[in-house]
Amino acid sequence: MHWHIYQVSILVHTSFHHNPTPNPYDDDSKILTKYHFYILDHHKHDSEFVQHCFELHWQYMVKQGYPPQWHWVWNNGCAAQLKSSKPWYFVSEYPNLI
Repeated sequence: MHWHIYQVSILVHTSFHHNPTPNPYDDDSKILTKYHFYILDHHKHDSEFVQHCFELHWQYMVKQGYPPQWHWVWNNGCAAQLKSSKPWYFVSEYPNLI
């Protein structure tokens, strides 16, 4: 294993939206939380992967009837994914570029 490195990129999208049918006796049921995991088994961990995941997530949310009103991005510090002009332009124009 020392000479063979297998890497993957994992991007996690967490979505919060109002529950259309909340339990009136449970305050925690008013907000639904959904987790979306995107995994890429390629050595190129770049901004195109992140952009593709954002596009997939947006399409899924619209199809479910919940087009996002806000989109916050937290980053773990990967310079190739969100720390250059190309990904920041995409994030600033998101979802207008989709």
